[in-house]
Amino acid sequence: MAKMFARVLICGLAMVLVAGCATTPKKSDDDMIKETMATMKAALEAKDIDLLLTTFSDDFNHPEVGGKEEGREMLQMAVDAGYADDGEVFLDDMEITKNDDGTASVYPIDLSGPPGSISVELVLKKEADAWRIVTVNPDGM
Repeated sequence: MAKMFARVLICGLAMVLVAGCATTPKKSDDDMIKETMATMKAALEAKDIDLLLTTFSDDFNHPEVGGKEEGREMLQMAVDAGYADDGEVFLDDMEITKNDDGTASVYPIDLSGPPGSISVELVLKKEADAWRIVTVNPDGM
């Protein structure tokens, strides 16, 4: 009798777990983009280049910077020169716009630090497990 009760309990628990997994909502694209932006903010404010680059796609490209590795070098030089000291990232006003080509634009991302302030647009694309940055468009450039 005890064995039968244990089997019924185990089967019931398995059904609850399966039902729970089936009803767990999948993250929306907007939520995934917001997570990427939160990671980017934390990385910039901590001056953690390795963490920051986890938010960049391997396909990242900017006409004045180049690819992801060139971006790493430029970011490290900026951190070493003190440009990121007391830097802040403001996401309060950001809006997410889905583009016809499957990318998403996030604007404005407001950055401030010793050299001044700037707003940038980030263009992201959806990859296997997250939305990642493929280019950066600073205002006025």
